[in-house]
Amino acid sequence: MTQRPVRQPFGLPFYFGWTMVATSFMTMFVSNGMAFWGLQVFVGPMQADTGWPRAEIMGALTLRWIVGGFGGLLAGGFFDKKHGPLLVMLAGTLLDGGSMMALYWADSSFQFMLLFGVAGGIGSIGTGRLVSSALVPKWFVAKRGMAMGIAAAGSGVSALVMSPLANAINEAVGWRAGWVWMGALTLALLLPFVPLVRRAPEDMGLLPDNGEAPKPRPGKRSRMTAAAERSYTLGEAMRSPTMWVLTAAMSVGLFSMSTNASSMVPFFKSIGFSAQIAAWGLAVYGAFSFISRFIWGAVADRFTVRQAIVMQAVMTSVGIGFNLSIRNEPMLFAVAAFHGLALGGFVVLQPLIWPAYFGRKHLGSITGVTQFITTFVLAAGPLYAGAVFDATGTYTWAYRTLLGTWLLCALLTFAVKPMRDKRATPAPGPEAAAAR
Repeated sequence: MTQRPVRQPFGLPFYFGWTMVATSFMTMFVSNGMAFWGLQVFVGPMQADTGWPRAEIMGALTLRWIVGGFGGLLAGGFFDKKHGPLLVMLAGTLLDGGSMMALYWADSSFQFMLLFGVAGGIGSIGTGRLVSSALVPKWFVAKRGMAMGIAAAGSGVSALVMSPLANAINEAVGWRAGWVWMGALTLALLLPFVPLVRRAPEDMGLLPDNGEAPKPRPGKRSRMTAAAERSYTLGEAMRSPTMWVLTAAMSVGLFSMSTNASSMVPFFKSIGFSAQIAAWGLAVYGAFSFISRFIWGAVADRFTVRQAIVMQAVMTSVGIGFNLSIRNEPMLFAVAAFHGLALGGFVVLQPLIWPAYFGRKHLGSITGVTQFITTFVLAAGPLYAGAVFDATGTYTWAYRTLLGTWLLCALLTFAVKPMRDKRATPAPGPEAAAAR
């Protein structure tokens, strides 16, 4: 019997959940592009014009991450309330875009850190990674990996697009007016999506995955369905060792990812390649990292998130070993491509681990707590890479550390078995294998 089409809001010809994916794609594009890549382009002209120490300018980015982490801890629960995501994203977009535009009048590094780091950090709660982590998994269960892969591709596109765009803006109007343009782009790209934001499909009379059951695959385990998924409250999650071991595993992975991403071009230059070749190496990495978002999302749907992270972390450790063995330009580009395919998967898989273990109903509260913790580790990566370089004159020992930390991430993730629902003893089925 053919399933009757579900009437979608606003007369859309497709499942409304895909608008949440599009919204998350755009928030990841904007949050990475305007702040991370934009600052890297503007930091040189800003220092040359003002004389502000580069450490203070870049320190504003670390401050932005930390403030966003604290804010996520406080605001995570709003993503579980009916109108919470819409209100948080509206306020965050206005504050983030407005604070960037206000940088035109910054007269000191303190004012820059206050506007970009503090105000922008608060705004990033509604424009950053918490949006996609809390929204997309509530709208999809069986297709969660694919949906998150598409959303996470926004950060990959940002790496390819925003650096040259920010550079063109800076050359055309200078860094002060450039920040006004960056803030205006933030408002123009995100505000149209705000009215479409909804917490969950049930708020609109819909079901996750549009009510479609996953197709059975002979010889394979059944995919998780929304009906079988058990949702844990924040209190239940925090009382379980599972949450803290997973937090440790994801912290190790995020530390490894940020250490690697922040030092890739300097590492290529430190082993003898020109700035141009190093930049092309980063471009190759970025292109394959973008492709990896779709690959690893499909892997998570076909197997499990737990299995996918173990595979991804081991592959990334192997990629780090290849990095330490680069001898010529063709090898550099080949290694950059492999590393993009491996490392890029963590951007997709890390947000998927929480709904895989704890369900979707209280996901905002849970991810708000875990992202608060992991933000500090994420911010420590670039500092660690810089400290190793200052002490040794090379990034080699930082990369050797990553060989072990990625394996530790894989080991910790592998060690965490799916949580058991103590309220009932379910029959063997897809719910028993949800996060296995």
